[in-house]
Amino acid sequence: MSEQQPDMQPQVSPEEERKVVVFAVRIDPTLREQIEGLRGITGHSVNDVGVEALNDWVAKTLTDENVQQKAMAELDAEEKRLQERRAAIAGILGAKASEEINPGETASEATTTSRGGRRPKATE
Repeated sequence: MSEQQPDMQPQVSPEEERKVVVFAVRIDPTLREQIEGLRGITGHSVNDVGVEALNDWVAKTLTDENVQQKAMAELDAEEKRLQERRAAIAGILGAKASEEINPGETASEATTTSRGGRRPKATE
């Protein structure tokens, strides 16, 4: 009898792990006819044409200064919201919670609270 390897999975790159998803768009029938005609001439599939168009749109949009400014504004707003939340939690938990957590140290290691973030019961 031959020996079998125990559940050896071949290593897969991150690109190979990603699964393709369906992304459908609604278009005008006239545009569809144009796409079908050009597709027939070029030999490209509708999927290839759609992927190329979306890739071009994403690349163009990522270089748009207005989009970059909006993205940075959203990041700043989110950072402010998180700082406000941290301050509120620090007010509940006490002074230790407001200190910066060292890199690699989790929040649970930095503070000692009971389950659910509640204050521990006082012992008599």
